[in-house]
Amino acid sequence: MQLIKRFTKGSLLLTAAVLVSGCSIFGDDDEEPKFAVLQPISEQVQPKVLWDASVGSGIGEHFSRLNPVVEYGKVFAADRNGLVSAFDKSTGERLWRIDLRQRMTFDEATDEDWFSGLFASPFPARISGGLVARYDRIFLGTENGDVVALDAETGDVVWHTEVNNEVMSDPAVGEGRVVVHTGGGKVISLDAETGEEQWEYEYQTPMLTVRGASAPAIISGGIVVGDSNGSGMVLIADSGQQAWTQAIGKPSGSTELERLADVDARPATQGTTLYMVAFNGELVALELMSGEVRWKRDYKAFENMLVTNGRIFLTDVKSHVYSLDQSGGIERWSNTELFGRKLSAPAWHRGNVVVGDFEGYLHWLDSETGDVVGRYDVGGDGVYVAPVVDNNVMYVQTRDGDIIALDTQSGNE
Repeated sequence: MQLIKRFTKGSLLLTAAVLVSGCSIFGDDDEEPKFAVLQPISEQVQPKVLWDASVGSGIGEHFSRLNPVVEYGKVFAADRNGLVSAFDKSTGERLWRIDLRQRMTFDEATDEDWFSGLFASPFPARISGGLVARYDRIFLGTENGDVVALDAETGDVVWHTEVNNEVMSDPAVGEGRVVVHTGGGKVISLDAETGEEQWEYEYQTPMLTVRGASAPAIISGGIVVGDSNGSGMVLIADSGQQAWTQAIGKPSGSTELERLADVDARPATQGTTLYMVAFNGELVALELMSGEVRWKRDYKAFENMLVTNGRIFLTDVKSHVYSLDQSGGIERWSNTELFGRKLSAPAWHRGNVVVGDFEGYLHWLDSETGDVVGRYDVGGDGVYVAPVVDNNVMYVQTRDGDIIALDTQSGNE
């Protein structure tokens, strides 16, 4: 899994994988276990599978945040190579499937077939950004630099736009636009109806960054973005001009790795408060309109946060899980029992916090204490992205392309 990338003269060079052991890149792991061995738990929830299906070959060992999405009575999912499927969310029946490598549309303006080189088999589409459901469409991005809109009912391609930069995080969709944040330091706004580019904002990226880019968020006429320099910013949605910027991560240390300060997690909001966290920096609560810092705490993370019920739940770079108060950032509990297991971002399920790990286990943590109260092995070469929950049903996508729908019962039910 490639997690660090280096830029030089505009080209992308991938360095050796780091954090593959799940341990901190800043410590010597020779004398310590690389990851936690699972221990017996006091099981209080009993997971059960409702249905399972497959969406191609998954993502393999590649870095990806490709996620399923539940909307319009369907579960939409994709694999890295270009297969996109829609399933009935109650039964798992496949409703449609398309292969973007084989979908070619003649462009009268250029007299060319798009997808005919980038997506033509055997070359993968490298889908990594999305999926996002809005406006009766499914939006996705690729590492090849494509943004695609599909009809949610049929899977037909509605439009396709080339942005010439890797799209490795979810597009933000709303207010009539689709906004992507690319790995090369560009924020690009497209018309949601046509895919036509509206504006582009670009910032200077450092030589060495964490692979990926934070998913942008569209909030009240602004575009919230975390960049690879350790800053959070708001851009005016209509123009792309910067409204404010604020330091989140603070590069420090004697090596390039130690100075990594990327803000790769999706910004989270509650009311007028914006929460952002850096890979090697801090968790910061900001005033949404001005960027003024309300409070900050020392946490290092690149996975998305879960903000709900007055709490912030996060998974840090060591696969420790934390619960904090939203109002002041006071830590309520921490769980270090799953260290090094490459935990996913947390999800909320029936009052518990759920994370997946690199061996394919799902772990249910009591939201009040942090104790592990449930566990289930979905296999599939590991869970790499947070489960999606809809009406108490949890949908999980594994590295090898399995889609599993689960629910749980408590010991009292």
